[in-house]
Amino acid sequence: MNHPDLAPEALAGLRHALAGPAGGLQVEVTPGPPEPTVPPRRRGARLRSLADRMLDRIADLVARRLAARTEDPGIAARVEELRAELRALGTTGAAMLLARAADAHTRIEALATTFELLKAEVQALRTLLDRLGEGLAPGSGLEAAPARIAELRDRLGTLERRVRDLGTPAGVPVAPAPAARTGPQAATVRFDYLGFERRFRGAPEELTATLLERYAELCAAHQPVLDVGCGRGELVGALAAAGVAVTGVELDPAMAAEARAAGRPVVTGDALAHLRDLPAHSLGTVIAVHVVEHLPIERLVELLELTASRLRPGGILIAETPNPASLVVLGNSYILDPTHVWPLHPLLLQFLCERAGFRDVELRYFAPAEGYRLPLIETVPGLAPWIDEVNDRLSRLNTTLFGPQEYAVVARVAPASTASPGPGAASPAASGPGGPVSAP
Repeated sequence: MNHPDLAPEALAGLRHALAGPAGGLQVEVTPGPPEPTVPPRRRGARLRSLADRMLDRIADLVARRLAARTEDPGIAARVEELRAELRALGTTGAAMLLARAADAHTRIEALATTFELLKAEVQALRTLLDRLGEGLAPGSGLEAAPARIAELRDRLGTLERRVRDLGTPAGVPVAPAPAARTGPQAATVRFDYLGFERRFRGAPEELTATLLERYAELCAAHQPVLDVGCGRGELVGALAAAGVAVTGVELDPAMAAEARAAGRPVVTGDALAHLRDLPAHSLGTVIAVHVVEHLPIERLVELLELTASRLRPGGILIAETPNPASLVVLGNSYILDPTHVWPLHPLLLQFLCERAGFRDVELRYFAPAEGYRLPLIETVPGLAPWIDEVNDRLSRLNTTLFGPQEYAVVARVAPASTASPGPGAASPAASGPGGPVSAP
């Protein structure tokens, strides 16, 4: 149909008239309270009614505009056709829109219900896990539960070893340890040192890996090796697996028996008595990890002198111990262990090794308490001298408070080509109160 009133220009004018004030199609929105939730069916009826009214008004407006411009009787028929087409199109579109809206509304309600159910289940699971964590690790929660379970397993193993060692049926009270015993297990059998060590020093596998990283090369270069106070012999087994000739000596017979059951070459006995029974100059390395701090000074001096006499020329002693020169250690991990006898300052242990007959005594520091250190001040132009002085003092304070948490003496006897100094004689290389000290 090519009526001039339906030309593009006329339709553009019609759209302008519909949009403007003269078109009569205006909707005034007045803010008010939010409408209550309406069921999908009622919303559909409202939308259909609104669509019908809108289409009727559009059709009437078109009819009035065209009637004002022409007397053609066919226009009225065409308007009615357009009205019917618009109504059918609006009804179909509204029906599709309403169907989609209803479907979306149903899905959203289903998802909301599922979400609420899942939220309730998660909350119930969280409550259950919190109760489980408090039951396994009171005061610490679920995060500490694996460590507590490992401790319980170790405690059970300790009890089984004690019962097996004493030959006493389960349920019979265990006799106290002999008063003459020394070392980590010396205080009393009632103190679970194995569980204590696991909780506060870490898993044996991690400790063994750290010790291998620090000392495996030294031990392999100076064989055979004797591990004093080896416990269950984890380090002994690791060195033996690497092809190192190694033996361990352990005072606790149950722990020594457990080491032998695992195929580790460990003997039961007191370290001092074991060293006395060995021939002179028969060892390449003696290693003692966290042992010397458990010994009274008399036994420590005897241990060092016996070790110096049993090592071959050029042989080494490795003695690792907590570093009390770092005050975070002295006030935390050192005092935490009730079996410690006396804190051994690095310079004191170095001095004792020199007097025992060792030629060179090197200090090696490990595991600085980086997480506690005070941050240094960034340099600012014009204030560099002042800031450098403050940073220097902060660095010293960090070293004193939060320095290395462990250290080891690596003490060497004189090589074969040099006369060995006797006990009480310090070599020139190790003379003075400090001796050769490696930087932390």
